[in-house]
Amino acid sequence: MKKIILFITVLILILSTSFIKNSTKKIEDKIFNTSENIRFLNKNLNNAILEHNYLSSTEKLINYNQEYFDN
Repeated sequence: MKKIILFITVLILILSTSFIKNSTKKIEDKIFNTSENIRFLNKNLNNAILEHNYLSSTEKLINYNQEYFDN
């Protein structure tokens, strides 16, 4: 009887460990994908901010107006 209880206990521990390990792996994959997406979006945001700052400068706009338009 003790052997059966010990076997069942060990089996339950092995199954629960496997389940927890798989769940943890899925969570780690989601975290990695999310951090990669955040890194990509931050890069795009920085580029957009740089472009906005560069183009919205009044001196730059005046120079572009004089350079490209004949008014």
